[in-house]
Amino acid sequence: MSNAAPGRPSPRPDLTFTPVRNGMDYLERAVADLTEGATPPSARDLKYAVLHLQAATEVLLKARLVGEHWSLVFKDPGSATMEEFQKGGFKSCDTDETIKRLAGIARVEIPSASRIAIKNLSSDRNALMHYGHTGDAFVVEARAVGVLGFLLDFVEGDLRPMLKARYQDSIRAEWEGAKGLTREDMIELLSRSPEVVDIDQELFAVDVTMQDLRTKLGRIEKLVDQRMKSLSGQLKPVLHRTVRCPDCRQWALVVATLGKQGDRIYCRFCLLAYDNPKSPAYEYLQHVIGQDNGAVVGCPSCDSRSLVLGVNTADNPREDVGLCFNCGEIAEEVINGE
Repeated sequence: MSNAAPGRPSPRPDLTFTPVRNGMDYLERAVADLTEGATPPSARDLKYAVLHLQAATEVLLKARLVGEHWSLVFKDPGSATMEEFQKGGFKSCDTDETIKRLAGIARVEIPSASRIAIKNLSSDRNALMHYGHTGDAFVVEARAVGVLGFLLDFVEGDLRPMLKARYQDSIRAEWEGAKGLTREDMIELLSRSPEVVDIDQELFAVDVTMQDLRTKLGRIEKLVDQRMKSLSGQLKPVLHRTVRCPDCRQWALVVATLGKQGDRIYCRFCLLAYDNPKSPAYEYLQHVIGQDNGAVVGCPSCDSRSLVLGVNTADNPREDVGLCFNCGEIAEEVINGE
């Protein structure tokens, strides 16, 4: 618990988390099973991918539920005690019930297709545990990548924001309970707070693992095909401002949403996000076309230095154009360096 000084408020018990690090470890291992062995994955690789992915799904879903309140992961929340929760020696709710509670209490809706994929993956896992086989390898792989695609969205869209909010809450609680301390003393206090340190480590595990997964996503052929097909509807209207992502190299980075809609720029495939248009502009120049083949200049339409020369877009991948990552305009006449 907290190193609370006399007179300071006690830490809230619901700041204790089911370790997200465990779930991210399982997720990273599942991706390794699908990418680091034979191509396509062998039966053995698929077997362990299923086991690790099913474990990742269960742990990460419950981690989000714990973020709502620690008692919700008990099979019977009415009999939950903090002592049992901290020891880990209790019966938890199953995955189906976890999904129901996420929707009904935390208002986190799991899409129907994802619920079916999770259920099928659970069946594959049970077959492995009891009978030692998974059935047709191609079917199992398709099911696995379906759940993996869901988990990537879930971690980025639901789990990480929850962790970030709780991290800020824990810092605020420490700050309010330590008024009068110098900045240096406050930093030292935060570095010794179990609540702050634990959640910070959870966030670090999420960020490091997601960064590593982005580099491996393109190697999973069925995931690429399935995920890109599922994205075709939302990408079709914006193909003229969709480019290759500097990280995963899929045609899924939609530029200019930040400049026009106040939204972040992000890759629809791997979910790599940017807070400003200049960062993806320079990364695209460096990692996709190369500095010898293009340049980043000022945009005549919006004055932002976010217009990249030598860009290929998804609707015309063979034609080099000047595309502004801030406003989405394709520049016909640009003065180099201006």
